[in-house]
Amino acid sequence: MHSTRRTAFKLFGGAALMAGSLPLLAQTAAAQADLVVPNTYQNFKRGTVHSLHPERRIVNVVWEDLGRVKMRAADLVTNYSSLKEGQVVDYQWYDYLDFMIAKKTPQSEAQAKALLAQGARLEGIPGAQERIKLWSMSGMVTRVDAASGTIFIINASNGRPEDPSPDSGEVIQMPPVQSAAGKQALQTLKPGDLVTTVWSQQTAIKATIIR
Repeated sequence: MHSTRRTAFKLFGGAALMAGSLPLLAQTAAAQADLVVPNTYQNFKRGTVHSLHPERRIVNVVWEDLGRVKMRAADLVTNYSSLKEGQVVDYQWYDYLDFMIAKKTPQSEAQAKALLAQGARLEGIPGAQERIKLWSMSGMVTRVDAASGTIFIINASNGRPEDPSPDSGEVIQMPPVQSAAGKQALQTLKPGDLVTTVWSQQTAIKATIIR
């Protein structure tokens, strides 16, 4: 999680459904009607505003130890219009969470689309009106690094909704898989497998301007 995002993720800078067991995939997804990003993925950190994209409520932040991170400001960030480039800001934000790591099949692709349409909510955060956006990427696995919980895939689909889509055929290092089920799913993957993944966006819920 805490690596330099732009370097580690290229363009991109875990409740996962278990890969390789499609009946379990469908059963688990149906049972988990309410998708939740737990508080364990919540962070508090000070950084400098690098750039803003108001049309998508995006803020690019530079941390001293993480490099540059792109987040979407949720509706709870009521002072988004007051943010300016160069400001030092304390952020309360949620990291990526893997909601699906599964071998690609028509069933898993359909499930991924259903998850994207549903979105997720943040655990224990009152007052949030909008769902947390999810994004998906699928493609062929080129490398699995179980130690760091990361997979590399040759992109065959769109990426995060707040970024331009990466070129088809580009090798992308995905965010670290953080959930226990997601890490277990990684054990079933090998180079050459086709995989479907679904993740939550990095989302800020509070921005306190320091100076």
